[in-house]
Amino acid sequence: MADMINANLWNKIGVTKFEKMLDLTAHRHKLISGNLANVTTPGYVAQDFDFQKEINNALGTGSQLKMNVTSQSHLGNMGDSRDIDIIETRAQSEDDLNGVDLDSEVTNLSINQMRFTIGAKLLQNKLSALKKAIRG
Repeated sequence: MADMINANLWNKIGVTKFEKMLDLTAHRHKLISGNLANVTTPGYVAQDFDFQKEINNALGTGSQLKMNVTSQSHLGNMGDSRDIDIIETRAQSEDDLNGVDLDSEVTNLSINQMRFTIGAKLLQNKLSALKKAIRG
């Protein structure tokens, strides 16, 4: 029962949405960091994913079918049942060493870091408001 209350409370205030956002940004950070670490590795295939598409799928607002909740005890669609679609980029010509574009990767890393920071700050604000509401 306590698990259901916790899950419903976290869902109501949006903690699970921010958790998914932070998980996706952390996963993307690993991919981009791997690309940057292999910028001079011959034949390396750069990896990334479409963040907006994956966040929409994780939150149930993408192409994934939404479950119809017919009882308050149903949890609904949490979006965790599918894997992330990884996009691989290979060298575009024989002159290219690999599929890593340094400028694009650094830009993507900066954008991803901003998304993580914003998500963490918004989650912190939600939890602070909950703490304030509990204390009265």
